[in-house]
Amino acid sequence: MNFIQLLATATSGAGSGTLDKVGEQVFDEFMEVVNIVMPVALSIVVAFGLVYGIVLGVQFAKAEDADARDKAKGRLINMVIGVLVALVIIAIVYAILGSGLIDNWFADKKN
Repeated sequence: MNFIQLLATATSGAGSGTLDKVGEQVFDEFMEVVNIVMPVALSIVVAFGLVYGIVLGVQFAKAEDADARDKAKGRLINMVIGVLVALVIIAIVYAILGSGLIDNWFADKKN
């Protein structure tokens, strides 16, 4: 069921029971998407981070003068910071989902 169909069901003049069912459907679909997307996002971030880190490490090792070495070192540091920020964001999303905060929004949803 897509979002437009959910809205049509919710606004069809039915009582709050229908809205509760729509809320549960939205929550279930949201959790399905998160459970599919988050592991993929995590593995992509780690894979690209490793490949890019290896490329930058080779550039750093092959740098002949101090200026090229400093540029490669700066890019390597920026890559590490970027990967760490992405991993922290993913960890925050998992923490929010695992804390039950979203479950509280759907009080009738049973775990």
